[in-house]
Amino acid sequence: MQKVIPIFIVLLLLWGCAAHPTISPVPLKEDETRTSITFSFENILPVFVYRKGLSDVSDFGIRVGLPIYGSGIDYSRTVFQRGDFNDIINFAYSLTPNSSFDMTYYSVRTFPIKPGNAFYTGFRAMYIPKGINGNESIRVGALLGLMISNKVGIEMGYFHDLDKGQPIEKIVSMQPENDPRYPAITDFGFPSENSRLVGLSLQVSLSTSIFQKKK
Repeated sequence: MQKVIPIFIVLLLLWGCAAHPTISPVPLKEDETRTSITFSFENILPVFVYRKGLSDVSDFGIRVGLPIYGSGIDYSRTVFQRGDFNDIINFAYSLTPNSSFDMTYYSVRTFPIKPGNAFYTGFRAMYIPKGINGNESIRVGALLGLMISNKVGIEMGYFHDLDKGQPIEKIVSMQPENDPRYPAITDFGFPSENSRLVGLSLQVSLSTSIFQKKK
């Protein structure tokens, strides 16, 4: 048992292959704060998220992962607003074995008759300067998400490495077919910075208010 626990911890650290911000698609007011717990495909362990409104058009977020992977910071700003539609740009940094910088442009629709609900799509550019294998990765892709009552958020997306990743026409192949110079799998059997798995994102965010007892 004493040998199994350290091995399990190492597996958790290495599997945290990438991370992305958990935004607030429903704009925050100045000084308004929200906290949540995010579970994602990218990280086996959950991440605590804190967001605070800097003004009526901007907010920032801090993520704290266990033990540290999945941690990061980000900044969001509404660049266009018309009625129930908002365009938001977000800049983020995430700490993982494949630490990355993200820039994401979101198009969000809110629903005044159902406050706290929102649907959004987005385009993301992702840059890994030096991943677990020592290579860089530049990725682009799309995402979509849903927020329900400011309590439950669901987001999924895929961001492809067009230069060193698996050829796009073979993206659904059962086996990785990367250039041998940029292998998809490390010597330890985990996804490298050039693996298609690193570009896959699926996260579920739960507001901490869900876990609070009603008075």
